[in-house]
Amino acid sequence: GQHLSRTAVMTTSQISIRGDAVLVRLGKHEIPVPGSLGRILTELTRTGRTHTGIGSPPASPWLFPGGMPGQPITASRLGERLRAIGVRALPGRRAALIDLAAQLPAAVLADTLHISPGTAVRWTRQAGADWNHYAAGIARSRDHQP
Repeated sequence: GQHLSRTAVMTTSQISIRGDAVLVRLGKHEIPVPGSLGRILTELTRTGRTHTGIGSPPASPWLFPGGMPGQPITASRLGERLRAIGVRALPGRRAALIDLAAQLPAAVLADTLHISPGTAVRWTRQAGADWNHYAAGIARSRDHQP
């Protein structure tokens, strides 16, 4: 659910492998990724890009190095490359946000994704989530007394 502008500037240090699990660190959190994406990310971190230009450093910290030496790919160029292989980023981002909005209250969603509270409320409504009883449910699950 990340913007392409955030994906484009990801570094190889944000990818970690623990056993069979591949994790992506976004902010303070590590998120497991599905197997097929995990294999691609593992390959990218191990081998890097398949070509380098004149003046390119021998090793790049960027997961997606750009055409300019030492710089990441631009968001627009990453989008072009994804579209060329049939991947449209915006529908995937929307689906991920709706899935998160169905699982999290708007306040948590806003804080986690650094979006405005109003935007988070709209996403939770679109996901059909009802968080009116969220706090009471948390209190009950922690054996709190009302």
